[in-house]
Amino acid sequence: MTKPLPAKAQVVIIGGGIHGCSVAYHLAKGGWTDIVLLERKQLTSGTTWHAAGLVGQLQGSHSTTAFASYGVELLQQIEAETGQNPGFRQSGSISIAINGERLAELKRKADFASLFNVDAQFMQTAEINERWPLMNDEGVLGGIYMPGDGSADPVALTQALAKGARINGASVFEQVKVEQVLTQAGKVSGVVTDHGTIETEHVVNCGGMWARELARKNDVGVPIHACEHYYLVTEPIEDLPADLPVLRSYCDGTYWKEDAGKLLFGFAHFNSKAWGTDGIPDNFEFDSLPFIDNDVMEVIELAMNRVPALRDVGIRTFFNGPESYSHDGRFTLGEAPNLPGYFVLAGVNSTGIQSGPGAGKALADWIMQGYAPMDLAEMDPARIEEFQARDPYLQERCAETLVLTYGMHWPGRQRETVRNLRRTPFHHAMKAHGAVYAEAQGWERPAWFAPEGADITYDYSFYKPGWFEHTQREQKAARESAAMIDYSMLGKLIVEGSSAEAFLQRMCTNDVAVPVGRVVYTLMLNERGGIESDITVARHGAETFMVMSSISHTRRDRDYLQRNINSNEDVRLRDVTTSYGVLSVCGPRSRELLQSVCKIDLSDDAFPFNSFQTFQIGHATVTAQRLSYTGELGWEIFITPDFAEHVFEVLYAAGKKYDLQLVGGEALNALRIEKGFVHWGHDVSYTESPYQIGLEFVCKANKDIAFIGCDAYLSRRSDDEGPFLCSIILQDSDAMLFHNEPVLRDGEIAGFVTSGAFSYTQSASIGLCFVSLPEGDAGKTALETGHYEVVVEGKKIPVSLSTKALLTPCTSG
Repeated sequence: MTKPLPAKAQVVIIGGGIHGCSVAYHLAKGGWTDIVLLERKQLTSGTTWHAAGLVGQLQGSHSTTAFASYGVELLQQIEAETGQNPGFRQSGSISIAINGERLAELKRKADFASLFNVDAQFMQTAEINERWPLMNDEGVLGGIYMPGDGSADPVALTQALAKGARINGASVFEQVKVEQVLTQAGKVSGVVTDHGTIETEHVVNCGGMWARELARKNDVGVPIHACEHYYLVTEPIEDLPADLPVLRSYCDGTYWKEDAGKLLFGFAHFNSKAWGTDGIPDNFEFDSLPFIDNDVMEVIELAMNRVPALRDVGIRTFFNGPESYSHDGRFTLGEAPNLPGYFVLAGVNSTGIQSGPGAGKALADWIMQGYAPMDLAEMDPARIEEFQARDPYLQERCAETLVLTYGMHWPGRQRETVRNLRRTPFHHAMKAHGAVYAEAQGWERPAWFAPEGADITYDYSFYKPGWFEHTQREQKAARESAAMIDYSMLGKLIVEGSSAEAFLQRMCTNDVAVPVGRVVYTLMLNERGGIESDITVARHGAETFMVMSSISHTRRDRDYLQRNINSNEDVRLRDVTTSYGVLSVCGPRSRELLQSVCKIDLSDDAFPFNSFQTFQIGHATVTAQRLSYTGELGWEIFITPDFAEHVFEVLYAAGKKYDLQLVGGEALNALRIEKGFVHWGHDVSYTESPYQIGLEFVCKANKDIAFIGCDAYLSRRSDDEGPFLCSIILQDSDAMLFHNEPVLRDGEIAGFVTSGAFSYTQSASIGLCFVSLPEGDAGKTALETGHYEVVVEGKKIPVSLSTKALLTPCTSG
């Protein structure tokens, strides 16, 4: 370090890799010049320097694809601005398939690319051989060619970003280690370094492998861990084409790229290992790890079979370097939920070079404007529970993420590591009746139920899996007789205090000033009129309410409520999620079933929709609220864990008379889509307004206490701008909808599927989708005009589209 650190800065960025330099560059470009970037050693010395440098325009989600597409744009223009050549070569990429399911995945990937105007072309095997003559085409069924892809020099790109940041007024310091982030009054106030302290209100943790440990000092969870990642570089290969596209063979676990007359080939390992389990050495800088042949021998053999030239050429470089992977394969990007001013960008799962420029821009925009510039909910630091940021969990789960990087990206694929952590009170009873489990937030949740003697394998497919008929049977029961579903893992938060009602009136769009014993479905909005969450609020007393959240957003909802409690309000929050088991009993015969085991009157008049009562089932006292996520007549029954199995046994035994079926999450997904019930994070997020989703009926703009975002909600409603959420039915009984399939209107892309499933009642795939109309067209009222299709594996399949739910939710019966 040649100059002293400033005493103050508007933003301090920790980490001088691709992400830290991107954040600094984009903040400075945005006019925030009082920016300081601190790097513990030298720029790029952690992970960035040894990245393979692949640049692909298409990633697994809308936000990450937007990052990657922006990255290509920046690579094409940054040299003109900075004079630094990032080494970008737009040689294209080819991904090959050697089985039918992989080919289906690649075709669906090409469908997804069309949403972003990214060129992705299906290639026959012969065409692939022409573009990649070194490839052995044995077993290759075809592939996808993306001409806009390529590669870049990771160090040169990062240095270009750092130079651009300096040109625009930011300061970059090397050889400065951040030891602690300071806080005052619950907010970031500065950083302590080995060269002094800097006062600041904004800190950005881009520490790469070190991000988790640094964040932990402030009780900020960053769910990443370094894992060993290998690649090899051959000796020069005579006449190797310089314009050779990047080749990916996911099934072989290998990728190849031309590298100055040599071939670099890297691995998505079939087995992987966490690294730095005892901590990362303080002197780690431009270092590599021991290359252990046995760790990658299986993949090397597959690589030599796919590219036989590797057998005849020497290997110049055997490289093993650490890279950070996340527990769920998603980035961590955003503001820490428990510490205002503390931002994180980490855990990008080997996509740093292609995603870094866009991710850095998104975070810089977030800091400058005070909120996320796009839907980044999947990356929210608040998505994790405390145990998911601990090393024992991360060392297993993050290593699995590396293995799955090139694995099949199946719909609903379940993780295999660190399972059976959280079990509901009904876990063993349901397992005895054939439950096959999926996992959410560590909770084991029945996905479907296997009949006695049936295969319990959770197989996957882009078509109809082996358990397809079981889920159809479960849907049938929910629609025609009776169903029982475990809802215990849903979040349950007690909001209490003398200010509880007024507080919830301000937080909720619906009117929650209801009598004791009533339940309200409501939204919570942000100041921009976007939907922060959808919840139910049950009034248990004059000053006591229970808020119920979805499984994956329990912590997020709690944090959002906590942040909005004013200092003069008497409001206390208590998480009681694990204090109750919850069974949903629903379906046309659910009243008969429930009436047979209790002595209270369950009629519409005595027990109306959106109310709850306390009574006895067997020897247990339970509380039941009348509502159902299936959209059928139903009750959600709350039981203390000690009596949970007893109540289950009573209901299950009585249910035989009423054709009761146990129902899992796979069937429930189809049931709620039919009724038009949204799932936050899939069908709605904080960027959409209630008007777009068709949820105006829960927005009471004339309440005595205005809800947060009310003015913005009314303004967006009057604007009548999409996209709008609609329901669709596929006019092909064989094709399957899952998520992100393009929706066409009169042959032009108009939107995409947000949630899909196969419906028993419709005998076809159904979905919810976002649709936008061309500029100048009328708003929501014009949606149902035009001819609609959905693209599935390159085929255009007609669909029926409606702005209303496919089935009307039942509120009486």
